[in-house]
Amino acid sequence: MQDLQGKIVLITGASSGIGRATAQLMASRGANVVINYNTNKKGATETVTAIRELGGECIAVQADVTKKDQVEVMVQEVVSIYGAVHVLVNNAGGGIKQSTFMDMTEELWDDTYALNVKSILLCSQAVLKDMLSRKSGKIINLSSAAARIGGSGESIHYASTKGAVNTMTVGMSREFIEYGIIVNGVAPGIVETPFHDKFAPEDNRLERLVASVPMKRAATPLEIAEVICFLASDVANYILGEIITVSGGR
Repeated sequence: MQDLQGKIVLITGASSGIGRATAQLMASRGANVVINYNTNKKGATETVTAIRELGGECIAVQADVTKKDQVEVMVQEVVSIYGAVHVLVNNAGGGIKQSTFMDMTEELWDDTYALNVKSILLCSQAVLKDMLSRKSGKIINLSSAAARIGGSGESIHYASTKGAVNTMTVGMSREFIEYGIIVNGVAPGIVETPFHDKFAPEDNRLERLVASVPMKRAATPLEIAEVICFLASDVANYILGEIITVSGGR
């Protein structure tokens, strides 16, 4: 049983897509969920409302997870309300926009790394202060199957950040297990989320990507959320430093 009763869970970038699905699923399994958002207040509010209507406990906290001061204020607020953070899901991330390697600007490269890699550093550091004091906790980092194949056309910058996430996940798992903190990752493949609305141009790219999946379909956000919830639960207490790929065999 993936029982999360009483767990305090902080999920970054949870106003839509995988983050929203994870928040709803964890709340349904008894967790007190804190969803972080940056600009999508409407989506965050809708997520909170949906969870509360089903009897779950949820609040939303705004913070730009690429800014250290905002991250620290966010985590301090969560700890002041609930007393702890038992699970951190580093879900915030994205591709920003596509670019060929030779056209890549320094700004796009830096912004992509800030969103996908620096955010994990900042959020994990802030939450680990609480986890280390209790010698307990779980961190789940969202990677991507793109890390293993270098991206799919004009997305090397995005794929490389997810390779960094994989390395960070393994390194963090080794460093913090002696303090009772378990770190793992989930690497989705093609998922039906708003990510593609911004990252994929209108040239049937998404259809071509789906065609390359052996199962011939994209994943639903809920299918990714199920794996995240599994890792957050006590059922997965002997899994450490793993990156679980959920890609339909791609």
